[in-house]
Amino acid sequence: MLKKILMAASFLAVITGCQQGDEIPNDSLIVAEITESELPQTASAFILENYEGEVITSAFRISSDGEVTYEANLTNRMNLVFSSNGRLSAFGEDGSEVDCSGKHRKRGSFGKPPGGFDENRPKPNVLDLKDLPADAAAYLSGTYPDKEILKIIYIERGELNQFHVLVKEVGIVIFDGVGAFVELREKPLRNCANFQPIDVANLPLSISSYVTANYPDDKVLKARKGTRNEKLEFHVLVKEVGVLIFDGDGKFVELKTCGMNKG
Repeated sequence: MLKKILMAASFLAVITGCQQGDEIPNDSLIVAEITESELPQTASAFILENYEGEVITSAFRISSDGEVTYEANLTNRMNLVFSSNGRLSAFGEDGSEVDCSGKHRKRGSFGKPPGGFDENRPKPNVLDLKDLPADAAAYLSGTYPDKEILKIIYIERGELNQFHVLVKEVGIVIFDGVGAFVELREKPLRNCANFQPIDVANLPLSISSYVTANYPDDKVLKARKGTRNEKLEFHVLVKEVGVLIFDGDGKFVELKTCGMNKG
C-alpha cells in the first residue's frame, strides 16, 4: 500500500504516494510519483473546485519525448490528465497513460466510424462545444441542459476514435466519431450504486472509536452504507487518509486508496 504523505493544507483532499523522485519505468515513458503539492497550482485548483471531498489516491509526473504531463487519480475512479502548465488536457482511462499505481495502461480496441476519417483533418486534444458533431451537441443540450461541461477532448489513438465530454456531477459522456452516443461513464461506483450517504454521527460506535483512535487529527468528510459483493459495508472518507472500509459489524477491513472503486 502506498504510504501516506502530507499535502497542501488548503486542499480538501490529499493523496498517498511514493516519495518524490521515485521513478517507474513504463516502456518509453518516465513516470515519477509525486505529491499533490507538486501538481501545477492550476491543476490542484481545478480538482478542488470540481471534485470537492474526493481524495487523490495517486499523482504522477510523466515525461515522454521531452513533453511533461501530470496525472491525478481520485477515489471516484476519475483519471485527470494535465498539461505542463496545469490545464486539463484529458480525462478517463482512455485519456491517461498510467493507472493509479503508475503502470502503463493497455488500450482497448474500438472500431472507426463509417467512412473513416479525413486524413487532412486536424487531430486536436481539447475541443470547444462548437467543434462537436451536431448530434453530440444536441444530445448534451437535451440530456444535461443545466449541467456544466468541464472539458471536451477528441481521442484518436490507434483504432480508438471518440469524443469524450466531461460533464460536472455526471461523468464522462462518450460519442463516436460521427457524434452518436456510445455510453455514459457515471461518476458513482457501479458496484457501489446501492450505497446511501449516512450522517457521520450515526456511524456505529466501533467505527467512530476506530477513526478517533487511529486518525485523531484527521477530518471525516463523509460516510455511506450499503452492500458490495452481497456483504454489508460502511465506507468512511477521511481527509488526508483515504477511504476506510468496515464490515457490517463495524470491524475495520482495509484502507482503500489506489483502485478504490474496483471490486
